[in-house]
Amino acid sequence: MSSDKNVDGVTIRQEAPADVSAIRCVISAAFDSELEAKLIDKLRKDGDLVLSLVAEKDGKIVGYAGFSRLRIEGSDNRATALAPVAVARCYQRRGVGTALVRDGIGRLEEAGEDLVFVLGDPPYYKRFGFDSRIASHYCAQWSGPAFMALALEPGGQATHRPQVVYPAAFEAFG
Repeated sequence: MSSDKNVDGVTIRQEAPADVSAIRCVISAAFDSELEAKLIDKLRKDGDLVLSLVAEKDGKIVGYAGFSRLRIEGSDNRATALAPVAVARCYQRRGVGTALVRDGIGRLEEAGEDLVFVLGDPPYYKRFGFDSRIASHYCAQWSGPAFMALALEPGGQATHRPQVVYPAAFEAFG
């Protein structure tokens, strides 16, 4: 698995139990809401987080990216959902979110994951290779240009339209 990475003084690493409170603060402040922080709390509690990354600068958590397990009905493909990506306001537009997403994708590739889904800003996520055309091969509670997927393995994409099943924690967003 990837080791911790340092980009411009910001270290990307897996979350530790001591980070949970700071993660909640970063997520709540970035979204002006508790909803996304509660999502991560529930995913963590339910054991649905596959990868939980923090960005740390000078001992302070300044960013977060979570990847949770998805199930694709009728398929052995290993899939995750990227949600949320959050960066403290004073560190936004400095590459912290980009570093979190790129590092997460790299770790998921190394772990043998097949697909990553995201619901987000198309211009932002397209730079990582996410594409709504890939996601359109799947049925999910979301659709349209903001629902995108990234195939990490050749042939990892469906030829029929299987259902993508999100963890129960996502029901608040349905």
